[in-house]
Amino acid sequence: MLGDIARFSPHDPDALVVASLACPVCLHSGSVRWEASLRGYDPSVRCRCSSCHQRWRVYLAPEQALRLGLMV
Repeated sequence: MLGDIARFSPHDPDALVVASLACPVCLHSGSVRWEASLRGYDPSVRCRCSSCHQRWRVYLAPEQALRLGLMV
């Protein structure tokens, strides 16, 4: 499983937050399914691309986890 860090600001619009979770292999963002694990020491998002079936995890800073939590 691939790992990455989130690259969005807590003040970015929803579209940029979703784009930051795009597939690192085929670069699709609309076909990515994600499940957030925002509690605990190391908040992250588990992602899966429906197009190429790649799986990866994106690790979040606390303020990014809060921002993503507001979208769910």
